[in-house]
Amino acid sequence: MRQALLLVIVLASIRCAQSGSSVAERPSANPAPAHRGPFGLSMVSTPDGKPVPIEGFGVLDDCSLCHPRQAEEFDGSFHSRAHEEPFYRAFAELARAEAGEATYAWCTGCHSPAAVVSGLVPGTKEDALPDAAKAGVSCDVCHQVQELTGASGPWKEPGNASFVLAPSKTKASIRAEIQSNPAHGARRGEFLERAELCASCHTVVHPTNGLRVEHTYDEWKKSVYAEKGIVCQDCHMRTVEQAVEVARTLKPAVVEGRTSAMSAKDRAIHPHFFVGGNADAERLTGSATHAAMAEARLQSAALLAIEAPEKGPRGAELVLTVAVTNVGAGHELPTSLTEIREMWVELVVRDADGKELLRSGALDEHDELPPKTLRYGCALLDAKGRETFKPWEAASIAWKRCIPPKATDREPFRVAVPRDARGPIAIEARLRFRSASPRVVKAVMKDAAYEPRVVEMASATASVALE
Repeated sequence: MRQALLLVIVLASIRCAQSGSSVAERPSANPAPAHRGPFGLSMVSTPDGKPVPIEGFGVLDDCSLCHPRQAEEFDGSFHSRAHEEPFYRAFAELARAEAGEATYAWCTGCHSPAAVVSGLVPGTKEDALPDAAKAGVSCDVCHQVQELTGASGPWKEPGNASFVLAPSKTKASIRAEIQSNPAHGARRGEFLERAELCASCHTVVHPTNGLRVEHTYDEWKKSVYAEKGIVCQDCHMRTVEQAVEVARTLKPAVVEGRTSAMSAKDRAIHPHFFVGGNADAERLTGSATHAAMAEARLQSAALLAIEAPEKGPRGAELVLTVAVTNVGAGHELPTSLTEIREMWVELVVRDADGKELLRSGALDEHDELPPKTLRYGCALLDAKGRETFKPWEAASIAWKRCIPPKATDREPFRVAVPRDARGPIAIEARLRFRSASPRVVKAVMKDAAYEPRVVEMASATASVALE
């Protein structure tokens, strides 16, 4: 019976990507016991499961002395502000207020692992945390991972910070041999080149009911990118231009440069921008560079096309199709917290006199999406069947519509053409994106709310002559 149910869910997901139908994903009627690590609901751990001193984690300024290039690239990324970025900070405090310290620590396990494994979270007031505990996903988080534990964990896949942190003077590195220096030695960390490192936090599983709230890793794993050996780092540790080429060719890009200020020669390097699709970076992390890169990445991710006949009848119905293709992302569009992300199509159809025959997806007077908008994302439901954007309340997925890598989603539109309409009919479509709606930002941030930036990812036009 369970296998049959899983098959239904998989088939529904496929139909969703192909035809836009919704899909429901519900956890078991008898939720599994809460999965816990040594520090609570997060899976983050240490070698012996006991707290480690926070002094074992440095801050960006420490690393910048010898690695100025990496520090400059990293500074202003959402990784570098993962604990303190204003929208997350308000969201985390909302989780703490509504769901308690254990849930707050579940969030912090990914947003500031050092704060959890040092025993400072839960239980320490925000203003009492030292800088190293507020440094987010700092250099010392990734480079002090000892091992990944997702494959042996409760879900047999990465998620909820499934790694072991072991602070020491020997840092994980792609190369075991590094330039001799007084700051630290190196050990070979092969996991630094694996998607599973990123998946440790970019898979979010509800700790008590097992619902996959965020499943970017699973989206990638099912894609041609994974089949061709293209991992997260091949796109997100590259410039936008390099990532576009990786997506086009499905081949890794080799980038050379100096790994440190003491390096004597160029070698293969990984730029540390970690840019995704959040174009609000300048507002939230203070980085205009990361905001511009995020916008460029969004504008390289998809193609938009209008499929319409060359000629159409007066006094009848014109049928056209909007097609959106995921050309540049190794995961679904959108991805991550898709109950908050909004990607949608705005469509306007006019006759030759400028008379509007159809409008869909235009923001209303409150800058919200109107009903029946062609929107990509999902809706979460709580245990009582009410829609929610709060991960800790999530019990099921009411609907989901996202576009897998290299796939095309098509949606038909029907336009009533009056008998007296003058041709040609002009069709304009825009694919738009924002990281959250004003309603959600206001609900989370209250008086500190900002206006989320809308990015036009792609556009298309078409013309239909009237017979």
